[in-house]
Amino acid sequence: MWDDAVLTSVKSGKPALAFDLDLVDSNSIKLAQEVIDNKAFQAFLSARFEVSMNDFAVDPPPAVGLDSLRNLGWRLSGLEKDYGIVVRPAIIVIGHDKQEIDRIVFPQLLSIEQLERRLTDILEGRNTMKSAIAAYWRDTTSVLMQQQLIDMFEERSKYDSVLAHLESLSRNKDFPALARIAAVRYADIRIGVEGAVGPIESLIGSLGMSTQDSELHVQLLNRLLNHYQKKKKSDSVSFTFRRIMAFTKARDPELLNDYAWHIANYSVIVDSAVPLINEAISKDSTNPNFYDTRALVYIRLHRYNDAIRDEETAIKYAQKDDKGYFEQQETGYKNLKAEAENPPKPAAEQPKDKK
Repeated sequence: MWDDAVLTSVKSGKPALAFDLDLVDSNSIKLAQEVIDNKAFQAFLSARFEVSMNDFAVDPPPAVGLDSLRNLGWRLSGLEKDYGIVVRPAIIVIGHDKQEIDRIVFPQLLSIEQLERRLTDILEGRNTMKSAIAAYWRDTTSVLMQQQLIDMFEERSKYDSVLAHLESLSRNKDFPALARIAAVRYADIRIGVEGAVGPIESLIGSLGMSTQDSELHVQLLNRLLNHYQKKKKSDSVSFTFRRIMAFTKARDPELLNDYAWHIANYSVIVDSAVPLINEAISKDSTNPNFYDTRALVYIRLHRYNDAIRDEETAIKYAQKDDKGYFEQQETGYKNLKAEAENPPKPAAEQPKDKK
């Protein structure tokens, strides 16, 4: 496995190279079949590296070399733990001291020729993480170098380093546009990785009333909405819907429909969804999704006839490819109506044993 390859590299003088794959995943399969199986590429690798492979999809421990491609692997391998690899497939080059020299992320997107050039650069110390860090510290005023470094850190899942540099760049008063982009990126990563909403709320609080700031304000509110929806935080979702409509001073029908759908699925006060979806339909009376949402609301309120009628209307306005979905909904609601009108009779009591 990879650490055996590192030990071998001490004797041979060649750095170790490890493929981290998951051979039930299409990207890993593509890399294996189109690149790793190529004999010329194997010769290129063997001349320059001690090669190993981890396949997350199988249990037997991997061996050094490119043999037995389908049977190599070590689930939850130390490779991923020790080097913080969170996305497969990946290629990592490791020195004799077990220190990472560099890695190639998303290798399935590169051709064999591009991979060979990238690996040659790594061997010669060009365009590597180490060289990028060194270049940045030679000139810490270079915003271009800092952005390049942030991208490299993010590709390699160096989370703390990404945040530190984004926070630094967000305070750069010489480049306000880039600082704003960095602030948004910082806030988005914090909420995406940690679930921390504070940075987005702080950024919203710092915005002015310009058109650009107003557009960003709505974008950030929608990012909060998406976060709360994924976390199924019903009260926060409802509050954020209201924040968006209050800020925009507009009642967008799509937003009204989404809000009504949310209430129908997650709230106990289902009837509060009725005026919302009615308003959406009044603004766009031929949108089949709106009638489908109102049908769901009516089902939750046990108004079966109204729900079936709305699904019929949805079918009427639906595109040909979408009709099947609405027809299934209609059938389901008819079944629910039948069950409600004809509940199953309780089982007859069994006669008691005579004493």
